[in-house]
Amino acid sequence: MMRKIVPCSVCEDDREMKLFHSHEAMNFKGKDITFEAEYYRCTICGTEIEEPGQLDRNLDAAREVYDRLHATPSPAELVSLRERYGASQKAFGMLLGFGEATMNTYEQGNIPDPVNRLLLKLARNPLVFKEIYATNKHRIGLTQRRRIESSPGYLGACCWDGMEGLHNALGEEERSLLGFTAQIHGLSIQEQVKVYASTGSRRDSMALYSPTEWDTPRPLFIALKDEKPHKAGVA
Repeated sequence: MMRKIVPCSVCEDDREMKLFHSHEAMNFKGKDITFEAEYYRCTICGTEIEEPGQLDRNLDAAREVYDRLHATPSPAELVSLRERYGASQKAFGMLLGFGEATMNTYEQGNIPDPVNRLLLKLARNPLVFKEIYATNKHRIGLTQRRRIESSPGYLGACCWDGMEGLHNALGEEERSLLGFTAQIHGLSIQEQVKVYASTGSRRDSMALYSPTEWDTPRPLFIALKDEKPHKAGVA
């Protein structure tokens, strides 16, 4: 048990403080969780103190528990992710920088550590995985490379070459609709985007510069007074 000498506000003197751990319950991002918090307690009066950085460490502990319970992909999701890129467990793990058998343990239900959990999250984005693959493909064999480079996930990422910003700006449904429309018309993603940009720009330009329709002006009639006096009628 860690100890330190720090001022105690109740004793008004330097006191020995012991580090304690306790299980705390809280609502984090709408979910009830229990995590292990740490705090120091005065050995004389029992006052608990919060040292600099302690609140951040407790918050990090709570966040880690939340991520493990609610932000970690399930084994089925991991299998689906890996198969989207046509990779074996070993090849997928090697590309992401894991050990050779690590992916197997995750697909069996083991919880990834924070760093590996982040890498798996990043790999969900085909464009990010494509960059990871380009950097680490030397770690895997030729057969695995061919399988990955012919997979739907990898080929889908290649369709967005040069349009990474647009890919990330669109939602998954919008990207799927754009890809489907391009396929129907026999176009690439780039060509379909060009069609949209061209037709949309032309339509907007015509709407902007078309003559404004005004109401047809009505003729003004001015009644002129007859300057000649009318004759009075005979009664």
